[in-house]
Amino acid sequence: MKTLLRALHWQGPLFFVKDKVYMDLLQQSAQAWKEITEYRYLFTYGYKNQLYPINLTFSLEDYPHLAGFQYMKDISLPNYSSAKIADRILEGKIPFEKVQKAAQYDEMIKPRLEALVRLKESLDNEFNLYSYMPCKYPFITSIKADYLISSHFSVDNFIFIIKANVQGESKCDFLCCSIFEKCDRDYESNQRTRTLMKKERIHIFSNTTDVLLDRLSAQTKPKDKATETSDNAEAKSDDSQ
Repeated sequence: MKTLLRALHWQGPLFFVKDKVYMDLLQQSAQAWKEITEYRYLFTYGYKNQLYPINLTFSLEDYPHLAGFQYMKDISLPNYSSAKIADRILEGKIPFEKVQKAAQYDEMIKPRLEALVRLKESLDNEFNLYSYMPCKYPFITSIKADYLISSHFSVDNFIFIIKANVQGESKCDFLCCSIFEKCDRDYESNQRTRTLMKKERIHIFSNTTDVLLDRLSAQTKPKDKATETSDNAEAKSDDSQ
């Protein structure tokens, strides 16, 4: 017992065990969102022989909505600006224990926090991309979006993205507008799939790019000389017949 107490100590809102930080689910989601704001993703998909880019960015101001704070109206929380809430959570000023007391925590809040924790993992790995068409669902939803990303990498997550500027200075800029783990509704139902051709993750401050998927290079790669020689020989053979 004494050994455990020496290893485990409390510092502010976080537990430290042998220099490892242990966060609650709310803190994990806030930390995950802060980390992903350092990146943007560039997806390129193909449709009817044309390529379409999706530049997906993340803002600290969007965290409260994505984390389900709109479902916490029945509990008393400190009043902070949207851009500061993730930091205040990590500082322990918005306790997880209070958030868990919200009436809709299990149904509406927890699935969002769980999905936020895995957001980067979901985007980095294989996922399905759809043009979002809510009119095709066998149920009614109030979610407004342009595209749906469905990840089945470790758990089933739905990520909805929408144009960042409706006025449309940049038609390819998008934001995450809703995210949650799959529940009893299948949001992939009757949606129109899009073929993802390239996926890039760009670190904003260093301007470095990791190419996570590239089907475009394989299509545009020039033939090597051996292949060209073989093709030319076959063509000459065909001409002589």
